[in-house]
Amino acid sequence: MTQGSKESVLRRWSRRKEEAAQTTEAVRERESTQTQPGLDAAASTETAPVLTDADMPPVESLDENSDFSGFMSEGVSDELRNLALRKLFRAPVFNIRDGLDEYDEDYTFFEKLGDVVTCDMKHHIEMKEQKEREAALEAADEIEAVEEKDADLETMESIEDEDADLEAMESIEDEDTPDEQPEIVADGDLENKQEQK
Repeated sequence: MTQGSKESVLRRWSRRKEEAAQTTEAVRERESTQTQPGLDAAASTETAPVLTDADMPPVESLDENSDFSGFMSEGVSDELRNLALRKLFRAPVFNIRDGLDEYDEDYTFFEKLGDVVTCDMKHHIEMKEQKEREAALEAADEIEAVEEKDADLETMESIEDEDADLEAMESIEDEDTPDEQPEIVADGDLENKQEQK
C-alpha cells in the first residue's frame, strides 16, 4: 500500500462495522428462510391428536427396538411413562459397564509378591523387631524388679525372724535368772551381820 491509499483508522473502523452489519443481516435472512418449513412441520404436529394411555401398546410387549416417543405425549399418565422408561433403560444397550468404576474390580484377590520385598516392607519389619526387643527388655526389667522385691522381702523376713529369735532368747534368759540374786556371804561376814542386828 502506498501513502495515498492508506485510510485513516476511523474510516477503516467505520467500513468494517458496516460490513459486519451487512453479513449479520444476510445470516438472519438465511435463517428465516430455513425455519419456515420447520414452522409448517410444527403446525402439522399441533393438529395431530394427543395420545393417551389407551393409545399406548402394553409395556410388556416393548423391547429395545420399540418406539418409546409416544409415551412422552402429554396425554400419557406419569405412571405409564415411568414404566415405559424403566423398561427402556433396563435394556442391555444401556447396561454396558465401562470398567472405570472403582467397585467393578474384585479386590478380594491379591497377586502374591513372591520374593519382592519393598523398602516400606523392610521398614515395617525393622520397626516390628524393634518393638519386640523393647517389649522383651521391659519384661526382663519387670521380672528383675519383681525378683529384687522378693529378695528384699526375704531379707526383711529373715531380719524379722532374727529379731523374733533374739527376743525369744532374751525372754528365756530373763526367766532363768531370778529377780533377786542371793548374796553370798562368807561365814565371818554372816556373824558380823547377825551382831549388827
